[in-house]
Amino acid sequence: MRPARLAVTLGLIAVFATACTRGPLTSTWTEPGAAPQPYRDLVVFGVAPNPTIRRAYEDNFVDALQAAGVRARAAHTLLSDRDVGSAKAVQEAVGKSGADGVIITYLAAQADDANPVWKSTHVVPSVYGKLYPYYGRILSDVTTPGYYADYNALRLEANLYNAARATLVWSGRSETLDPNSEQTMISDVIAAVIDKLKADGFLP
Repeated sequence: MRPARLAVTLGLIAVFATACTRGPLTSTWTEPGAAPQPYRDLVVFGVAPNPTIRRAYEDNFVDALQAAGVRARAAHTLLSDRDVGSAKAVQEAVGKSGADGVIITYLAAQADDANPVWKSTHVVPSVYGKLYPYYGRILSDVTTPGYYADYNALRLEANLYNAARATLVWSGRSETLDPNSEQTMISDVIAAVIDKLKADGFLP
C-alpha cells in the first residue's frame, strides 16, 4: 500500500484510516432471482466530502481488487473533480471505460443504532436499485455540510452494479467502525468486502 494514500491524520480522514475490528459484514444482499456472475473489470467510485478522501478511498479499493486479480480503475482517473457530480459525465465515463461492473462505496454515518436499515435484514432501500439515481442521492447526502457531524457510528457500505443494466446486483454493509480506535486499517474492511464478493460469486 502506498503510504501517501493513508497519510491522513485529521477529521474524517483519520476516521477513514482507522477501524475497530477486522470489519466483518453485518449484512449482504444479492439481486433476487438472478444467478451471480463474476465481474472482471470494475470502476470504483468512492463517495466522500472532499477529493483527497475520495481519491484515497478509490485507490485503496482498487489496489485491493487488483491484488485479488480483478481489473479495476479509480473513478478519479476517468472524471475530473468538477464532473464527479454530473450524472451525464458519470454515465459517459463508465460507458467509455468498458467496465462490466461499478462499485459505489462510502462511509455511512449512523446517528442511531436502532435504525432498522442497518440491521441484518438483507434489505436495501428502493433508491439503491438503479445506479444513477442512487449515486446522485448518496453524493448529495455525504457532501452536505454536517453529514458526519453528529454520528454515533460509521459503517462501510459497498454496492456493486451491473454497468450495462445500471442495476444493483450486490450490497454489503460492515460492522460498526469505531473512529477512536487505531487497531485496524480500513483496508482490512475493504478486504472483507472483496472476500465476500468472491465467496458470493461476483468476483473471479
